[in-house]
Amino acid sequence: MNGEQTRSDLEISTLGLFGNSLKNDLPQAVATIVDRCALRGVEVVAAEELGPALPDSIPVLSNREVLARSQVIVSLGGDGTMLQTARSLGTSGVPLLGVNLGSLGYLTDVPLAQLGEAIDRVLAGDFHLETRSRVYCSLRREGREIATHRALNDIVVNMGQLPRPLDLELFLDGFAVGQFLGDGIIVATPTGSTAYSLSAGGPICHWAVAGLLITPICPHSLGLRPVVVSDETRIEVLLHETGEGAVLAADGQRSDTLQNGDRLIYRQSNREVNLVKFPQSNFYEVMRHKLNWGGRHRNAFRDPSC
Repeated sequence: MNGEQTRSDLEISTLGLFGNSLKNDLPQAVATIVDRCALRGVEVVAAEELGPALPDSIPVLSNREVLARSQVIVSLGGDGTMLQTARSLGTSGVPLLGVNLGSLGYLTDVPLAQLGEAIDRVLAGDFHLETRSRVYCSLRREGREIATHRALNDIVVNMGQLPRPLDLELFLDGFAVGQFLGDGIIVATPTGSTAYSLSAGGPICHWAVAGLLITPICPHSLGLRPVVVSDETRIEVLLHETGEGAVLAADGQRSDTLQNGDRLIYRQSNREVNLVKFPQSNFYEVMRHKLNWGGRHRNAFRDPSC
């Protein structure tokens, strides 16, 4: 269940860094973090992926070691980097702060200009956690489980290299909802409702909604629409025909090649992600800014001849 709790009592002795070493603003962001942490005697360690872009003064460790030593993880990059970092967290539950060095910033809502203030507040315990649900998927072939995935945003069945439609059948709690041709299907969390699912015509959900979103991708059927189901629903997708191939991708970062007859079982994961948030962070404000809600000009549709 998604939820929120205050963590002002968290004692932080080590801050861990994950991120995208190719971001131009990374050196400035790291310098800001190191300076603020030094004032409070807090150690900064970094994951191996950042090693080439860091000064020698910052210890570079394996992902496992960073998670073991850190009380808070900072992700430096865009939303894609944030999703990759969330995957690296595994089942550790270590709180995650996203710093936006990219463009979208749905998840990474701390801009570089506010990074110093954000780090000060984290070290002072002036923040709360948003506990975000993840979606889990089991890939089964000939009755045997061959892969499992967890994702913060979504797990997607999509076409392979050639654009040939897929023949899919959807089941909810064992009930056959329908069979359709299409480009694929998205099973997303409420957090992922503003990602691929939104582009494919799915609804926007507040992150605390207890459910999962099912969004067909370009279905060749006017009757099959996006649907929101409860977080206890068993979602099953059967691949009757993959055409020229199909892939299964979790948060767009890890994939499996699918075959005819593969069966995908989805449910809400029992492993959540704790995001560091501040009082001024508001879901609807982020949506208003990112999606330009209320941004239409008053005269945009006015006919001057009227």
